[in-house]
Order: sequence, then C-alpha cells, then structure tokens
Amino acid sequence: MTHTAQGTIPANTLMGDVLPSPQSSPLESATHLFVSLSDLVQESIFYHPEIGQHLDSLSEADKSSLKAIVGEQSIDDHFVSTLVSRIESSILPQHKQVRVCLSDADSYAYTALIGGAIEKPEVNPVIGVRGVSRFASVEHTHSFELECQVIKQLRDKGIDIEIVVPFVRALSDAAMIIDRLAVQGLPRGLGGLKVLYCCDAPSSVLLADKLLQYFDGLVVNTGNLTQLTLGVDIHNQALEALFNPEHEAVLMLLSQAAKAAVHANKPCVVYCQNLAHYPKMQETLADLESVQVLAGM
Repeated sequence: MTHTAQGTIPANTLMGDVLPSPQSSPLESATHLFVSLSDLVQESIFYHPEIGQHLDSLSEADKSSLKAIVGEQSIDDHFVSTLVSRIESSILPQHKQVRVCLSDADSYAYTALIGGAIEKPEVNPVIGVRGVSRFASVEHTHSFELECQVIKQLRDKGIDIEIVVPFVRALSDAAMIIDRLAVQGLPRGLGGLKVLYCCDAPSSVLLADKLLQYFDGLVVNTGNLTQLTLGVDIHNQALEALFNPEHEAVLMLLSQAAKAAVHANKPCVVYCQNLAHYPKMQETLADLESVQVLAGM
C-alpha cells in the first residue's frame, strides 16, 4: 500500500495495513490490520506446516535446512512462536481491528517450501485443495491446529483477533469451519470472537446473504475472485493479459458482496493489490457504502 494509492480512493474509506507487506512502513491512517498466514509462512517459516508429521520421508538436504531454521525448538513451537511474534510486533495502537486470515495458499505454493514434496500433486491447484477443503482434510489437520494455536495465543495476550476463513465455497463449508474452530477452542462469539469469510469464488458472493448468517463479515479478495470469475490463472504467463480485476463481471460481484454486507449490517473488507493502477475499481469503491480497503502493492 502507498499514500499514492490512498489518495486515489474516497477520503471516507477506511484504509488498512497488510502483513506481510513490501511497504517499509505502515499507513499513518490505517485503522485495521489484515494478516495473511500463508504469506507469513512463506516469508518467515520457510518449511511446510505439516513437515513434522513426515520427518522420516525428508531428504537429508531438507532435514539440514529444517534444523538450521528451527534450532533446538520443536517444529510446532517454532512455527507458532514465530508467527505470534511477527503478528504481535506489527500491531499498532491505531489498528482497531486485527484480522488473521487462515492459509489460502494452493498446493503449488506449498511445494516451494522445505518439505514441499508432502503435497499431493494437483492438475489445477488454483481450483484445488485450499481453504476449508484443506482444513477439513485428514492430511492437513495438524497444520490447521497450529494456525488455531497462533490465534489462541494472540487472544490469550489480550489481542482481539478476528478470524478470516478463506475459500468458503458452499453453505456446508460455513457450518463445517465454524464447528472445527469450536473444536479447536475458538467458538464464534465466545469472548467476542468474530469470524469473517473470504469471497474468493463467485459462489461465495452469490450466497453472501446466507453465508453472513454464519459469519460476522466478509473480505473480498479481488485477486482470487478475478481468477475464478474469469477462469484465468494469474501464474500462467500466456493468460496474463486476460487477468483483469476491472472486468465488468468482477466489479459486479464486488458490488454485490458489499451490498450484502451492508444489508446484514456487517463489515466488508476489499483487498486489491495495485489498487492505484485500477481507476474503475476505485470508482466502484467510491460508490459503495462503509467499505474497508486493503490496497496491497
């Protein structure tokens, strides 16, 4: 995010910071913080969250790399304490809301980590096992538990963390994740805990009125929404010209999601990378009511 980007959108829009971010310093006017656990894992952890369950199958090179990172700590303790420290140190007094998004990375991103061979190959990871489908799978139960531990430790420190659930594709996903969070000691509503969900796919926008009965707000991830609305993989260079967050269909879905949130009297957060380069997106945001914006670089 940049001050330039901030100046291109309505003055009454509530701007927020993103963690991690290439910005050297947070926005002076940021009122909320959005934390991506997936990005933090890639930036600060470097190894696959499930690596501790597969030590016997690791190569010698991976074992050596893991040892160099973890040191004398257990893998789980290192994973949780590192993320807790990164998040806690990034929270400023001006951040009225701190939202932590559970991992939304796909299997392709996970394979780049130390121990990435754990991942089962997928023909099309973009529309593969990610978000709720990952949290609910037997293979990734442990990493979900670790992410929940991060949130619980932050809340135990008195930080009012809100949870953001990515890739909620259906109403059954909503019921499932609320139950699984409760099993992990994070029941929605207890101690004021709020749980939001990400609009990554068109279905999560089209069902917003019903999904918001399970959640306390929504986050529109314009990057994922653009990919899945247009059927364009952002990592496929041959299709790069077709990736367009300002496509009419994407802007229509964004507006629909925001209006559903207003109707439910719940917050709508819009995350758009490179917002300063998208004037039509800025115009759409100007027409929307009570939108919180994350404008990543």
